[in-house]
Amino acid sequence: MTYIEPTLWAQKQFGQAHLNDPRRTQRLVALAASLAEQPGVPVSKLIISPAEMEGAYRFIRNEQIKAEDIAEAGFYVTAQEALEQQTLLALEDTTSLSYSHRSIRDELGHSNQGNRHRAMFVHSTLLFAPDTQSV
Repeated sequence: MTYIEPTLWAQKQFGQAHLNDPRRTQRLVALAASLAEQPGVPVSKLIISPAEMEGAYRFIRNEQIKAEDIAEAGFYVTAQEALEQQTLLALEDTTSLSYSHRSIRDELGHSNQGNRHRAMFVHSTLLFAPDTQSV
């Protein structure tokens, strides 16, 4: 299995994101690299400088930055890499996330836990290229 260094991965995945300002794209790449270097760590606990922390929070709060634009950059890179492979295995998993807190509950579908709980299904697919042992 081949692993890529987090900064290179972040640049490859998000370096071409169209966020209407190259500084936003640079911030996205830096934030993605920091999160990839420290998986599962919340932004508030990342080992980065105070200036980088403030920049990360400004990026997250910026209403001009759309999640769809970030996702689109990653989707494009994934599609291009998939086209280069002869064989791909699509490894799938489905799970449900159940919420009881009122602030989100009304936005979700019904679950089998009664009216006070709502849920959504999360369907994940991981593409694996057996020829190159890459994900």
